[in-house]
Amino acid sequence: MDVNNYWYIVIIAILALSLVLVFAWYMQLRKKRAQMPSHIQLYFDDNFRKIMTEWDMVTRDRVKTFKKDMNKRLSKVGDDISHLEKKRHDLDSRLSTLDKKIGNFEGL
Repeated sequence: MDVNNYWYIVIIAILALSLVLVFAWYMQLRKKRAQMPSHIQLYFDDNFRKIMTEWDMVTRDRVKTFKKDMNKRLSKVGDDISHLEKKRHDLDSRLSTLDKKIGNFEGL
């Protein structure tokens, strides 16, 4: 084997090894960056509640609470409506008797 060929093989092997090491370093760096939160993520983590109130956004918990409260309110309003309908029926019957009595007075 020629000495020049030997040095070419050694140089190519060193270049291939350095390429593999650089690639491994790059992949490790990407993995570390993926694990670290970005500046935007850190900002939102620190200011999430303030952003929600400033933009008038609603959380899931508030929606669930609103839904439960709304169901209670609707059932209360439904009870009030049925109570008012019953009162209306009573008032209609009293009004009809008053109309009959007024008709009797006018007939005199």
